[in-house]
Order: sequence, then structure tokens, then C-alpha cells
Amino acid sequence: MDKLIIKILISLTIVLFLFIIYLGTSDFVVNPRLVESEFSIEK
Repeated sequence: MDKLIIKILISLTIVLFLFIIYLGTSDFVVNPRLVESEFSIEK
């Protein structure tokens, strides 16, 4: 039973880690668009 709980915790941490990486990479994709829109508003 303890091994099952450990496997569940490990899988949850891996999923959360991958989700954080996904959010980090999506921020890099979104930021240039935000910068471009700010520049176009200033012009």
C-alpha cells in the first residue's frame, strides 16, 4: 500500500513539473506579442 502511495505522489509531482515547464514556455511565446502590441499602441 505504501508503494502505491509513493508511485501516485511521484506521478503527481512529474505532472506538476511538466505543467510548470509548459507555463514557462507559453509565457515566452506570449511575451513578444504583448511587447509588439504595446509598441503599436505607442505609435
